[in-house]
Amino acid sequence: MFRERIEEHYANLTPGFRRLADFILNQTLDVAFLTATELSRRVGIDPATVVRFSQEIGYSGFRELSREIKAYVRGEIAQTYHKAVEAGNEEDLVQALFASKAQDLEQFATTEAPHLAQALKMLQNAERIWIVGEFPSYDIARYLAESLVPLGIPVFHFAPSMVEVAKATNDMQAGDVLLALVFGTPGVDTGHAVKLANAKGIPTVCIADSGTTLAAREAEMAITTPGQSPLDIGSFAISLLIIATLKDALLSSKKEATLAHAAEVQSGIEAARQEAPGN
Repeated sequence: MFRERIEEHYANLTPGFRRLADFILNQTLDVAFLTATELSRRVGIDPATVVRFSQEIGYSGFRELSREIKAYVRGEIAQTYHKAVEAGNEEDLVQALFASKAQDLEQFATTEAPHLAQALKMLQNAERIWIVGEFPSYDIARYLAESLVPLGIPVFHFAPSMVEVAKATNDMQAGDVLLALVFGTPGVDTGHAVKLANAKGIPTVCIADSGTTLAAREAEMAITTPGQSPLDIGSFAISLLIIATLKDALLSSKKEATLAHAAEVQSGIEAARQEAPGN
């Protein structure tokens, strides 16, 4: 096992090799999803050093080391899933599910965060944003659109029915960006909306819990979120967190407007309470 090999050779490693060894031991989940070049960037060494390190501790190269690390990570994730399935009481179940979500989020941060950052830049530069989703994704699309009011630009949400897609794509213009959300469904109609937007030259972003959906395949930028639970049921947990993170990032440059909007909403709620019967 790679951990035992690193520990066996650690005392004789060069400072550069030790830095790499420490990263592999402490950030094993990250390393499982990195290429030799990506790993070298993260550690601040030359890519050739990654290969030489692998050979130094007894592997033919980084590819062989990486395969062993991936197998180890798969085993760890499977163990977490088994803990959830075999939980003896409610507290054990909750703890196991938290551990599973933490692993999912860490994996997402390693593999998809750069893509999310690119999507964020596309949306920040948009003159108008269109958000499409069907079934449960429609409600998430509506929530996100309403949350982005403080941006000060038009943000529209729509369901991908034939009529609404035709109207939305007809109204789209240069400078707009389409964001497609696909969670818990195949999202075929959403995929057609993305395809039509592409045909009109509109930049498209898709956030989906499966990279095989039509929308994810058609979108200019696709971001895949973990969508499974250890209990073998669909889960929106990480997807919702990613949407909330995207919202916060978009609003980060509009703090005053965001606070003013929140105060306005709260004022409206208080006014409604005062007008309610019995008050």
